[in-house]
Amino acid sequence: MNQTKDTITQQNLTRGLQIALKHPRLISGAVKRAGIWRSSQDYDDFLQEAYLAFAQAYVNYAGDPEADDGFKAYAFRHIVWRLIDLLRRNRYRQGDVLPDLNLIGGKATDEAELDILLSLQQVAFSGNELDQLVIRDHFLKGYPLSVIAYRQQVTPRALRQHRAALRRQLAEILNYQS
Repeated sequence: MNQTKDTITQQNLTRGLQIALKHPRLISGAVKRAGIWRSSQDYDDFLQEAYLAFAQAYVNYAGDPEADDGFKAYAFRHIVWRLIDLLRRNRYRQGDVLPDLNLIGGKATDEAELDILLSLQQVAFSGNELDQLVIRDHFLKGYPLSVIAYRQQVTPRALRQHRAALRRQLAEILNYQS
């Protein structure tokens, strides 16, 4: 049963890619709407991802994609959302100013890790309650910000802003060069 479902999904995905090849204007328009221009060095990668997103939209669509007029609008939105999500992930990865702190349950063995821990301690004592919370529960214990936000009744966005400010502060203290 599961094997036939996978086969059907794969056939639908293949059919979705075939139909995507018939709609290059829709796909390139969605890429453009997401803010990715032809002059971008990653344009081809995002265009390829857009074709895959179109095929995935074809598979996920509730009605008959070939008969329903609303499918093109659905596919367009799906592509734009997927590409914007990828852009956000890329920006987040590039904006990471400090190395990952893999200290959960372990002890710092490297001199650089000790410097980071001492800097964290220095910032924690000089910061406000939210800064201390982010340092203790997120940086050191490794809890996700969403869990911390739920427990403390603050928005995840506020915690992300505090985390970004703390990372900048720590990068300045450590004179960290990426």
